[in-house]
Amino acid sequence: MSTAEVSASAAPGITGSSLSSDQAEGLAAIGGNVTAVWRGWWTWSPGNGTWNLQIPWNVIGVNSTVVVTASEIDGNGNRFVGNAAFQVSSIAPANGVVTFKINIGWGSPLPMRTDVLVFN
Repeated sequence: MSTAEVSASAAPGITGSSLSSDQAEGLAAIGGNVTAVWRGWWTWSPGNGTWNLQIPWNVIGVNSTVVVTASEIDGNGNRFVGNAAFQVSSIAPANGVVTFKINIGWGSPLPMRTDVLVFN
């Protein structure tokens, strides 16, 4: 569910992801107080302005630490740094989902990719 705060375009929607059907694929031993680390990415339909977005992912829990980055992508899905500012803030994990605020500082909708790290 995406909620508009201030924007002239439709809310970005997920258009692709890196998730495989086997969440145990590629597990490695972790040390310290971290028992598991997960990495995934999602591509989104074009958007601009400020939005609250959600990514559903069953490895996320209320006590997870979640890091979200965002960047503009070209027509082939490759990330690049353009003139538009992409800002991620207010990251809030819950059971099976993370909600975050994205601000795409550009006058017209741009496609983006979010990369997500989850530490449990």
